[in-house]
Order: sequence, then C-alpha cells, then structure tokens
Amino acid sequence: MRYAFYFDQTRCMSCNSCSVSCKDWNQVNPGPVRWRKVATYKADGGPIAMFNLAMSCNHCEEPACLAACSQNAIIKKDNGIVYVDRSKCIGLQLCITACPFAAPHIADDKQEPEQKSSWTIAHPMQKCDMCMSRVEKGEKPVCVASCVGHALDFGDFETLKSKYPDAVQLNSSDFPYAYANNKNETGPSMLIKKRTRTVTLNNGN
Repeated sequence: MRYAFYFDQTRCMSCNSCSVSCKDWNQVNPGPVRWRKVATYKADGGPIAMFNLAMSCNHCEEPACLAACSQNAIIKKDNGIVYVDRSKCIGLQLCITACPFAAPHIADDKQEPEQKSSWTIAHPMQKCDMCMSRVEKGEKPVCVASCVGHALDFGDFETLKSKYPDAVQLNSSDFPYAYANNKNETGPSMLIKKRTRTVTLNNGN
C-alpha cells in the first residue's frame, strides 16, 4: 500500500475550498503557512494557456526532506505517508532547501503565537500529513472530501493509476512549474490529469 493524491487539472476551478478546509481541519491559523495551496500558472510561448495546480506535500517515494533531516524528525510510514515529529525539529530548515515542491513550512509569531511545551524551538517545521487521523479511520483527506469540482482523489497509488489511466505521475518535464527549489525526481505520490486545451484571449477584433 502506497497512498497517493490524484489531481485533475481539467476540473479544478481554483476555488480554494481544498486549501481552506485543510487549514480549518488542521487548525493552521491564518498566515503564510498553507499545507495545501492552489496556484494558476501561465504557459510560456504560443497561445495563452492557464494551468491550475492544487498541491500539498507529495509524500514522495524517496523524500528529499527526510534524507536532509539530521534529527530524524521526518518519518515515512509503511503506507507512504510522510509526516514530521515537531518535537524533534531544531529549525535547521535543511528540509525546506531539499524539497523540490516547497512543502515544508515555518510559521511566524503571528500565525503560531504559542510554543508547545514539547517543542525545542518556537516554530518547528510543519506540513501536510495526508490527514493521517482521517485516513486511519477509512476517510479521505479533508482536501479531497471538500473539493466541489471533484478534481482531487486519494487512494493507493497503483489503484489510482488504474482508475485514471490518462493521468501521469508528477514530473519536472510535464509540470516544470510545480517545482520550486530544484527538479530532483523524488518519486512524488501524485498523479495528474494534465490540461492540454489552451485558452486564447479575445483580442477584440
């Protein structure tokens, strides 16, 4: 079993219901940290094409964040879920530099005003944990459950591949705009149905 996300670019309306519900469920206070974010990208050259992308931590097969963490604060479960033990984080932020997708986050004092007694530092790294508590009860992550356009799905990686045969695994060739820090191929557990239809602006003629 290897859990994964599926995202359909042709169905996403960029309504942000996934990112809002994620913050609410995980009690992430208002501020710059977003465990799931929605962005719209413009393709370079040719007719104007816009691509929505809703993305969180991709719970990679070979997580670069885990390899970079000297404190063993980042853990990968047998089912593929990658999560952080915030009590072990000492704020080196090597995970942030290593992650190709800018998934690890550090809050500020306004967003995280109270330090928990188990934390070594005021703002240990935080990120998507695939809603582990929901998944353990047989429920889907809250972002998937709240997606009004049914652009998100969740399940076993191989099962999703069979369910959505026109989807491809997230990669730097097809989705260069998804990569923030580097383009290391870490085996992200995310399948995407790519939008290929272009949207041409009316020039008024």
